[in-house]
Formats: sequence, structure tokens, C-alpha cells
Amino acid sequence: MKSEVEKSIADVRTALEGSDLDAVKTAHSALVAAGQKIGEAVYANQGAAESGSAGAGAGAGAGSTGSATSDEDVVDAEIVDDEDTAK
Repeated sequence: MKSEVEKSIADVRTALEGSDLDAVKTAHSALVAAGQKIGEAVYANQGAAESGSAGAGAGAGAGSTGSATSDEDVVDAEIVDDEDTAK
């Protein structure tokens, strides 16, 4: 994949040296496609890494659920100043 991207970069540089707009567009499109392949590979590797650590993630999720329940114990209240009502 690395060699494909390097070739696409070289093609773009070569096309930019010339004056053919269609050649530049074609080389650019090939470079964008190569970049998208890199993005897909990174995304796939990230998904595989996350699924590999699913057991650890489930344990961490249970811990974070406990803190979420403590947030549910919050009571909405209003402060009343007794000095102002006594006057």
C-alpha cells in the first residue's frame, strides 16, 4: 500500500510539472483513492483492536455505569433565604 501511495504522489508531482489539466485531475483522483484505502485500513485495524479488547471494555463499561447511577442521586433543589421572608 505504501508503494502505491508513493507512486500516486510521484504521478501527481509529474503531472503538476506539465500543463495538462486532465492529467493532473487523473493523478489527483488516483492519489485520493490511495488515501482512502489507507483510511479504510486504519479504520479496519482500529475496529479489530477494539473487538480484541472487548472483554476489557465490558469491565470498564460496568465501572462507568456505577458512576452514572451516582449522578441519578442528584436532587433538584431551590435555596430559600429566610431573612428576606422575615422582613
